[in-house]
Amino acid sequence: MKRFFLILGVVLLLTSQVVPSNAQTKPNAPEAAKNWSLFFEYHKNGDHLSAVPYGWRVIELDPDRFKTIYVKLADSYLSFSLDTTRTPTDRRAHADTMILIYDLGLKNVPDRAAGLWLSRGYALATYFDDRGVEAIESYENALALDPKTDFVYADQLGVLYMKNLEKNPEFKSRAVELYRKQKEKDPTNTVASERLRALISDPQELIDLAEHDLKNDPENVEKIWDAVMAYKEGEQFDGAERHLLKLVKKVPSAANYWNELGIVRHRGGKYKTAIEAYEQALKLNPALRENHLNIAASYRAMKNYAAAITTAQRAAQRERGWGMPYIEIAEVYKAAVENCIRDLKGGDWSKLDFDDKLVYRLAQETYARAKAVEPALANEANQRVNELSTLVPTKEDYFFNDQRKVAGKFSVQGDCYKWVSDQVTAP
Repeated sequence: MKRFFLILGVVLLLTSQVVPSNAQTKPNAPEAAKNWSLFFEYHKNGDHLSAVPYGWRVIELDPDRFKTIYVKLADSYLSFSLDTTRTPTDRRAHADTMILIYDLGLKNVPDRAAGLWLSRGYALATYFDDRGVEAIESYENALALDPKTDFVYADQLGVLYMKNLEKNPEFKSRAVELYRKQKEKDPTNTVASERLRALISDPQELIDLAEHDLKNDPENVEKIWDAVMAYKEGEQFDGAERHLLKLVKKVPSAANYWNELGIVRHRGGKYKTAIEAYEQALKLNPALRENHLNIAASYRAMKNYAAAITTAQRAAQRERGWGMPYIEIAEVYKAAVENCIRDLKGGDWSKLDFDDKLVYRLAQETYARAKAVEPALANEANQRVNELSTLVPTKEDYFFNDQRKVAGKFSVQGDCYKWVSDQVTAP
């Protein structure tokens, strides 16, 4: 115990002296290296009580050379703070010293700041019950320096926001923004989605928060984008479009903004202008191959089935081994039949005739083509083929319409399908 108090006294003495200044003499490199070696060996073997005096001596002699000293020395004090044989007062003092060491590291090795802020935030959040706001500041600094920080730490920050809402109501909007960005990075992140649902049950509240934030900084591109996402989440596509138009005006060369503009216009039923946005995105970034399918889907929604087929076929020709264009072509055939039944036959599916069934058969054949071109689509294609199994021509249908067969094929007839050029091979 006497040794412990001796070490604590050394710590307090050194912490009052180690802050660097321009007047500080040049460190004694050999002495610092010797103390580092001794510290490292004791620390490696878990003898933290013996290690810490050498660690403090390293910082005193050469505070910016051995950059990992701060994390390792803090680790030693963490072991003291977790030692249940010590008094609560001593354990708290050791935990406080751990934070002090991180602060020294931030001053002396600023190139390691991101990791030190992260460690500091984690320590404050984990080993203290009353320093949540300070932990939030540390985590925020860490994420600002390194946006690619693992989601585990971003989630810890989000949880801290939610725990401290009473101390600062703005923490709610910060938490929403944090998890929304995490979800954008990884749409499959279920934790981020659950956190967002817990934070906001009413999409309008999300929109109001985004607009309030934007009002304070109306030209901030990131905040405009956040508003876009809020409107999109609330399925208020006119609002999303309004903000996206600001973005494409500010950054006309950003293909992702044009692409998102196409998406919200399509979802808002503005198919013609959606096509214009998709095409502009493709001009800026030809690698956005999915936009060919998005354009085809927009034509399909406009009931311009011929244009939809042509667009999807061109997409298939651009890239061998890509089966999704054939999936889209099959969807066009399906949509054409559904539209014919709904608009020309009063929605009466009992009026499904041979030509309708032939078009469904074309859809089945095109799904089969998709999986032949891209085997990875086999499960999806097979499922969709099976869904149409009761809607395609039967043996009896072929028999009673045999007079329409020419060279072993059946052409599709009828006012609904004048644009269909493909034929169905007779079984």
